[in-house]
Amino acid sequence: MKYSLRQQTGFTLIEMVTVLVLLGILSAVAFARLGGVSSYSESLFQQQLLSYLRLAQRTAVAHQGSGAQLNITRSTTTQWDISLQFSAQTLAYQLEGGHSFTFASGASSGTIATGNTLSLLYRDTGDLAQLITPVTAPVAAPISASLSLLVAGSHPTCVSPTGFAYEGPCL
Repeated sequence: MKYSLRQQTGFTLIEMVTVLVLLGILSAVAFARLGGVSSYSESLFQQQLLSYLRLAQRTAVAHQGSGAQLNITRSTTTQWDISLQFSAQTLAYQLEGGHSFTFASGASSGTIATGNTLSLLYRDTGDLAQLITPVTAPVAAPISASLSLLVAGSHPTCVSPTGFAYEGPCL
């Protein structure tokens, strides 16, 4: 009986390098197919906007007798100013993103261009009372239908006449 002094355990260097090369190729292909950073940026913008819409409604309910006004202003092509006004107080926030932003409610619709402001007025019951649109002369329209907001053409957000904001198309 002959015994080998050297027993083979583990993987050879060639096997390890081959596996690492294959993993590198697969990860490069998978990352390219999943999309770039812009899709995450658009989703983040939509989620932050949704949070501010919900904050405005809750603030209107919490501060009875005063309601609340949420102003969404596109200050530059990549900078958005959000202000929430209630009970003689103003809270200011900023969002970043060079995304297109369109709105539609009843007969009012349009896109928010640089320097324009879209204002939503909430009653103290949390209902959406009025929409002030950014046209040549701002138009204040009472809300009778849901407000549809579209970020970057593919991320819908809806605000119902009751003031409830949710992700997705208006029903």
